[in-house]
Amino acid sequence: MSRQKISEFTAKTVLYPVFKLDFNGLSITAGTPVSVIAKHFGDTNLVLKVDQGVKKRGKLGLVKINLSPKEIPKITQSWAKLGWSNFLVEPVYEHSSTVEHYLSLARSRTGWIINYSQAGGVDIESNWDSITTKLPTKLETFLNTVLIPQLDAHHISFLEMNPIVIRDKKVIPLDMAVEVDSAGTDLPMLPDRLLSESELMVANLDEHTPASLKFRLINPMGKIWMLLSGGGASLVLADEVADLGLGGELANYGEYSGAPTDEDVYSYTKIILKQMLEPTSFQPGPHALIIAGGVANFTDVKKTFGGIIHALNEQANELEKARVKVFVRRGGPNELDGLTAMRTFLSSTNLLGKVYGHDVPLTQVVSDAQEYLS
Repeated sequence: MSRQKISEFTAKTVLYPVFKLDFNGLSITAGTPVSVIAKHFGDTNLVLKVDQGVKKRGKLGLVKINLSPKEIPKITQSWAKLGWSNFLVEPVYEHSSTVEHYLSLARSRTGWIINYSQAGGVDIESNWDSITTKLPTKLETFLNTVLIPQLDAHHISFLEMNPIVIRDKKVIPLDMAVEVDSAGTDLPMLPDRLLSESELMVANLDEHTPASLKFRLINPMGKIWMLLSGGGASLVLADEVADLGLGGELANYGEYSGAPTDEDVYSYTKIILKQMLEPTSFQPGPHALIIAGGVANFTDVKKTFGGIIHALNEQANELEKARVKVFVRRGGPNELDGLTAMRTFLSSTNLLGKVYGHDVPLTQVVSDAQEYLS
């Protein structure tokens, strides 16, 4: 049973009522219109944070305070360019840094380990010798009788609040970091790593189509790139790459399925090719692009290949310079027309590796790619 992070927005939504506090935060992305933020907060003075379970946000410049709603989109867009995707906006809680405390609770086999300091805030690590397990009596009573039972109820295994302010007999957590027991909780968990720009772009495409579009960047410097159709076939092909000892060269994993339109596949392919040719991670050729899948039931091979060819054609010169060869295996509706169009295009652009239909084993293209790269 692993401990998984949840967003601060989720944590405060769940736990603020335990502290008898109203939570007025707003979870946003870089695409959230300023009108939505302004409607929610009015002219309130705001704080903006990256909300992806990041430690030391203040030190990393991922917290901005004293903002108006109109200032927020520019900042979130700049953070999005660095790969961040989820943000939390809250009203600023006016206070002096001298009243900031630190409090954390961690579940262990023998019970809860509680750490407390009157010297909380962004410099807590510099004041680590101030940490103690001794709590003010009223705070200890609150934790034991109110907070910890709620942590147990929500399968929360770790809670860090830095800083907290104690005012008017209330504990006010300004920042929260929470980890939950993944086997017991139904709270939404954060992804285990920061998504790349290409992954975020595909995720956005996936949200706006009834089809399924998935992309995971594994090794941006890899020489085997995959544009696959269908979840089952994509797993078989990725496993074959690993079985042939080429796992270290596998650049990505993903699939398109659910009868995407040619426009869907065009946009999806463009993102993958852009990532493939990214100058900061690009390695000298040769490279292999595997376009493959099983025998489709509903996905029109001719239409989807039309979208792929469109995207390939836009980058044909760069792909040739990178010594990319394309290896294709596909079956399904309009298979012959789609394969013919693909073979004709690849031959005309010097990108042709191999093109197969459903009569050839699915994994043959991986063997062909291995031979080309060797």
